[in-house]
Amino acid sequence: MDLTPLLEPRSIAVVGATDRPDAYGDTILRNLERLGFDGPLYGVNPGRSEIRGIECVATVDDLPEPVDAVAVAIPAAAVPDAVEAIARRGCGGAVVVSAGFGEVGTGVSLECRLRDVARAAGLPVCGPNGNGVVSFAAGAGIWGDSVQALEPGPVALISQSGNVAVNALGSHRGIGFHTVVSTG
Repeated sequence: MDLTPLLEPRSIAVVGATDRPDAYGDTILRNLERLGFDGPLYGVNPGRSEIRGIECVATVDDLPEPVDAVAVAIPAAAVPDAVEAIARRGCGGAVVVSAGFGEVGTGVSLECRLRDVARAAGLPVCGPNGNGVVSFAAGAGIWGDSVQALEPGPVALISQSGNVAVNALGSHRGIGFHTVVSTG
């Protein structure tokens, strides 16, 4: 399974794109702007044609191209269908920051369905219920919390815990991160 589309995306879509403050879809769009992502960027929001100058489409199927990475920031119940659409559209992978899966009893069946959809399609998925992926070299902050732009260095961090990754990013210890992944 090729993880390059998630770790070095050249194009990104955000399912759940919004300009509502404190929403994951807004935070991810702001991170991408802050980190200087310069590839094609699309929002997926059935109620908007654009958000802060970013073109929005109603569904993943309406994307003008299969993008490398798709951030999924919508309620858990809709995530498996969104990931199915991401695979059908031929996108490279998904970063699911949504919560409400195996970490709560009522979400176990949703997580099983998400897993089954991704496996059947051979689609790499980071998450659910994680902060996501930051690639400073690619200017790609597909991350559920605010992240500041840093000069890319040689260090990669993979953490199950989003809090560990958030604290590492904010430590100001000159670690020199290239990529940070919070798997969820």
